[in-house]
Amino acid sequence: MNDAYKTLAKLKKANKLTRLAFRKNGPKSFTRGQGKLLNALMEQDGLTQRDLVVILGVTRSELKAVVKRAERNGFVKLVDVEEPRTYTVFITELGREVAAKRIAANDKTAQAIVDILTPEEVAQLDAIAEKLIVGIKAMGINGKKKGYKSGECC
Repeated sequence: MNDAYKTLAKLKKANKLTRLAFRKNGPKSFTRGQGKLLNALMEQDGLTQRDLVVILGVTRSELKAVVKRAERNGFVKLVDVEEPRTYTVFITELGREVAAKRIAANDKTAQAIVDILTPEEVAQLDAIAEKLIVGIKAMGINGKKKGYKSGECC
């Protein structure tokens, strides 16, 4: 294992611990995938399943499962549109409340994690992370799921 690998392994571990901190400190009111769905609907309510597939970066079948769970929990409601096999997803008042709690908990957790660093270290970390992202994307790795091109839908 070379030094480059060890450095990236530390970044990976920091990322994993950060995700665990968000999960531990956030409200436990929804399961995997519903948070991203509610966040998207908080930004723009009334999205079609086609829009959500692109925004969330999931397949239609994955989206269908997440939307069904969120509907059962009372977080969203579905409205059929005129196109065949298409529906629009709207966030409910309960969904807004849960999403707002999640956002507040995430903000608090993120602040607690970043407070470990000095303001100068935060600026350096931001610059280094952005440089890594740009460099990795230049290598042709963009984080999109296989089979989907940027902006491509369904």
